[in-house]
Amino acid sequence: MNKLWLKIGVSFFVLFFITIVVVGFFSGELMKSTYMKMKENQLKDEAQILVHTLNLSNQDLDGREKELEKALAPLGREVDARITIIDRPGKVIMDSKENREQLGNHASRPEFKTVLQNGKSVGIATRKSATVGYSMLYVAVPILHDGKVDGALRISVSLESIEKAVNKLWGNLLLILIPILLIIAAISIILARRITRPVQEIIEVSNDLASRNYSSRIYGKSSGELQEISVSVNKLAESLEQQMYEIRENSQRLSAIVENLVSGVMLIDYDKEIIMTNKAMYQILGEQEITGKTFYEVIKSFSVSKLIERGFQEKQRAQEEVAIYFPREMILDASVTPILMEDGEISGIVLLLHDITQIRHLENVRSEFVANVSHELKTPITAVKGFAETLLDGAMDDEELLKQFLTIIKDESERLNRLILDILALSKIEQKALPVHMEQVNLDDVIRQSVEMVSELASVKAIQLEIPEKKKPPLEITAERDRIQQILVNLLSNAIQYTQTEGKVRLSLDDAGDYVVIKVMDNGIGIPEKDLDRIFERFYRVDKARSRHSGGTGLGLSIVKHLVESMDGEILVVSKENEGTTFEIKLPKIK
Repeated sequence: MNKLWLKIGVSFFVLFFITIVVVGFFSGELMKSTYMKMKENQLKDEAQILVHTLNLSNQDLDGREKELEKALAPLGREVDARITIIDRPGKVIMDSKENREQLGNHASRPEFKTVLQNGKSVGIATRKSATVGYSMLYVAVPILHDGKVDGALRISVSLESIEKAVNKLWGNLLLILIPILLIIAAISIILARRITRPVQEIIEVSNDLASRNYSSRIYGKSSGELQEISVSVNKLAESLEQQMYEIRENSQRLSAIVENLVSGVMLIDYDKEIIMTNKAMYQILGEQEITGKTFYEVIKSFSVSKLIERGFQEKQRAQEEVAIYFPREMILDASVTPILMEDGEISGIVLLLHDITQIRHLENVRSEFVANVSHELKTPITAVKGFAETLLDGAMDDEELLKQFLTIIKDESERLNRLILDILALSKIEQKALPVHMEQVNLDDVIRQSVEMVSELASVKAIQLEIPEKKKPPLEITAERDRIQQILVNLLSNAIQYTQTEGKVRLSLDDAGDYVVIKVMDNGIGIPEKDLDRIFERFYRVDKARSRHSGGTGLGLSIVKHLVESMDGEILVVSKENEGTTFEIKLPKIK
């Protein structure tokens, strides 16, 4: 029986049923008792009437047997009651139903004893008659003679008629009680449904809330405390829905933040199992399946594993810079933060891995840059200073020597000026501080002008310059003309410098749909494969002595790379030692 309304309805019915049965039982008993009392009083009155009618008082009962039998004979035939007269010793004087001579002494009968011996005005008894064989009601009254009890008259009736009357009474009660019980059952069910309907709705909404259906509400009407409970549950549901919305929103934000962090994040529980990671951690560790495994299975670095164990043992934040070699060589900034519960016990560890390989590389590049700038500035300044001091010491008196030293000072000053201008240009390009003048650029014209600017340098080394035929119609892009020209002049100058005498430098121009491709190719000394990844770094030289001798600053290719990228382009290099080098530039037609 799981229905609340059925439980309450049955409880009401059982309560009413017991109440009605108890009330009916006591009512029946009361009516039975009342009926018996009325019957006793009736028999008492009839007995006293007979005493007076038969003129039994103040008369000698002995010798009147015949007279009394003759007087009571009609009553014995016409009524069901049994009339018995006895004298004081208990001898039966007359009996309307039985032969008096066959009856024994009746002085010991309770009803006679009450009257004859106890002197009561009436004696009443109920028992099974030994003579007639069934239960009888006996009522006896005294017969007086000169104020003293001389005998007694008794009237007895069968209880069978009384029991039938009582049974009929019980039957009538049942006929009344059954429809009353049915009505009570119906009323109990209706009341139970009305009472439990809001309770059932409250239970259903509570179950919905437990099942995380926070939109569930109580819409039924009720009164009193149930109405207050309904309002409270609805407020609770609204509060939970709002809180869960905020939790989901915060969770989504947190997930988005964690997923998009450049640092790898890993959550490790107390059992050393990984329960959460982000994409960056997958990339750092080179693993596909991480969640659910122990961190020993996933992290191949002894230093990182040791750091995690230290976090579990010391329950304090720890940070180290570690190197790992799988899946690739990296330098990582690793930190572990324990998650502590209220009792101070640790429930897990948050591991953060940040790849600082590039940062360390840039720091090295910066250090090299500072060292190279210092060296590059120091060389011409030292030369200028040295020759100036020599001239001041008296060498300027020699006109030929003076001219030679001043020429060297001028060359070194120009070299110093070129170095400073290149540094400033590179800084402006990196900071995007150079003004941009977009225009339609005819690439054939730019290529020819760039070649003219380096033609004198090429003729000194007898290097042949080949340029592509003009395109019909002309190939044009939307870009900044000066930047394209600066790129080509730098690449052509490099190609000429690192190509042997009587070598060849060739340019090509191709249309690749949304892009144009410009190639600068030479058959010079080439670049070793180990240096290809670093040639665009500031001041990086494959052969430092040769580069310095050629007058280069070591910033040309860095400037070229930044200029190409500032126009959303791409630059590639392919080279083999002693065979030559090819620089390929891809520029979008429209920026």
